Amino acid sequence: MTIEKIRTWLSFIVVGGFSLVAFLTVIFVVTGLLDSEGGIEILKTFSSVFSGFVGLVVGYYFGRDK
Repeated sequence: MTIEKIRTWLSFIVVGGFSLVAFLTVIFVVTGLLDSEGGIEILKTFSSVFSGFVGLVVGYYFGRDK
């Protein structure tokens, strides 16, 4: 396995994991398994921690070519 494939899989894991947690939190709030205040706190905390990683991955793969 080459280093580029490892980077690709790690980027899928980071972005996909972030999207999955955000999606599940919204689903739990909509279905009533989680109250809206708790859902908002989870989304704020999770996004503040992982938005830097997601931004780094998106910037690396979708940055302007030189």
